[in-house]
Amino acid sequence: MVERRVSMKLRKEKRARQLTQTGLEDTDVVSQLEGPEQAAISAELRDKLSEGVGLLPEDVKAAVVMRDIQGLSNEEAADILDISVSALKARLHRGRILLRKFLVDYVKAPSRG
Repeated sequence: MVERRVSMKLRKEKRARQLTQTGLEDTDVVSQLEGPEQAAISAELRDKLSEGVGLLPEDVKAAVVMRDIQGLSNEEAADILDISVSALKARLHRGRILLRKFLVDYVKAPSRG
C-alpha cells in the first residue's frame, strides 16, 4: 500500500515537472546557417507556436508537449498521463488541429514586418 502511494506521488510530481515547461524555448525552427532575416522569422514562428500551445486545453496541451516537443513515445506519454495510447492519440489529433487553425493566418500572411 505504501509503495503504491509513493509511486503515485512520484508519477504526479513527474507529470507536474514536465508540464511546467513546454521545451519550445530551446527549439530552433530553422538552421543556424540561415541569415538574420530567416532567424527573425524563426523566432517569431517559435513565439507564435508557443502562444498557440498556451491556448490549448490542459489535457491536450500535456499530450502535445510530451509527444511533439519533448519527444516522448506514445506509450511513455500515455503512461505519465495515466490514459490509454488511443486516448493520447485522440488528444494529439485534437491539439494538432487546434494549432493548425491558430497558425493558419500567420502562415498565410504575405509579410510579417
